[in-house]
Amino acid sequence: MNLRNRNIGLFIKKRNIKWEVRLLLLILIVSVLSPIITNNKPLYCSLNGQSYYPAFNDVLSAHSLTKINGKVLTGSSNWQHLKYEYVIWPPFKHGALELDTENKDFQSPLHRSKNEIGESADFRSQHLFGTNRQGKDVLANVLGGIKYSLLIGISAVIIAACIGIFIGSIAGYYKNKFTIGKVELVGIIVFLFPAWFYSFSIRKYAISDAFTSGVHSGLMQLLFSLFLFSAICVLASKTGKYLDNLFKTQPIQFRLDSFLSGIIEIFASIPGIIIVVTLAALVGKKSTVLLIFILGTTSWPVFARLARAEVMRIKEKSFIESARVLGSSNSRIIWKHILLNALPALAVAIAFAIGSLILVESALSFLGIGVPDNTPTLGSLLRSGREHIEAWWLIVFPGGTIFLLIYLFNRIGDKISVRTNQYKG
Repeated sequence: MNLRNRNIGLFIKKRNIKWEVRLLLLILIVSVLSPIITNNKPLYCSLNGQSYYPAFNDVLSAHSLTKINGKVLTGSSNWQHLKYEYVIWPPFKHGALELDTENKDFQSPLHRSKNEIGESADFRSQHLFGTNRQGKDVLANVLGGIKYSLLIGISAVIIAACIGIFIGSIAGYYKNKFTIGKVELVGIIVFLFPAWFYSFSIRKYAISDAFTSGVHSGLMQLLFSLFLFSAICVLASKTGKYLDNLFKTQPIQFRLDSFLSGIIEIFASIPGIIIVVTLAALVGKKSTVLLIFILGTTSWPVFARLARAEVMRIKEKSFIESARVLGSSNSRIIWKHILLNALPALAVAIAFAIGSLILVESALSFLGIGVPDNTPTLGSLLRSGREHIEAWWLIVFPGGTIFLLIYLFNRIGDKISVRTNQYKG
């Protein structure tokens, strides 16, 4: 069994991180399905012989509309007073954006909630984690905040990892012996701007609207933009290489490793939080997509450094030389042979980076920077707790959730790192 297969087996089959991964998946599933746990809409209802699933629609879109008997109903509609033939309600009544005017002004979770006539409400109407000043349910907002924190952290890490691993791999593999055709180099430089324009600039509203309608559609749009950008750059490179071969142009030797290492050091020397705050202040407009993009494009140096070091280490192995002798192309060697062997080390960096970016996003939300004001985040809940320091539940529950998420990702990263080092040793 070669080194690549053994490394992949080590990464996939070792069960040391079983409970951390399971708990993290459970938290993720609960947060994504929070609209069917805390919602004033029915899970299922039957009216006039027609079946509806209003709460499930909110899983796909936070602002879903349901048309019943010719009337369009929203989250603010009075769902309780409709005459149902049959109805199934979620476990808890109050959604993340719903205002409970009877239990506003920081109601403690230690006190029973009241209904419209001032009596003790039933269990579905209780606020188990209390409320904030406006009467929003803290439990629903914590679940929604987990979803947005994971969305922002994972999406930003995907962007950072794609940029960093690509740059680091190229720098580590070619070092200062990289040759490129003149037409290919000009083609890549010329097509960088069109690739950015058609992939991100012209699609920014489509990406933003997709994130507004749902997490899944937003991620798909973001991944499609990354794919489109890469495809345009690859097409420009392939076309330029074909023209270089056709006209037999003289290739240029480029000190690629020195150039890319210099760029990595420049970006790594600037504190990322300063760049994020500065760019967010310059743009002015609060946007989840913009925050993901800023975090992703300022966090890539750590991946570039690690990928460069791993590529330089693995490329000296005997099976890489065997792949060259068998006629494998450079791109195939990098992506199929080298990077797959570097997967455990990269997984450690990814786990730590997600935890770090969750903390950064929470800090920015606490300062009122980044996501829109109506977006439920863990940091915004902490900020509302600052308004009324006696409301301990606005600090304990969101803060404890942030700690748990970061702890789980760090534990996963630590255990993968330990197992990888034991294998190398």
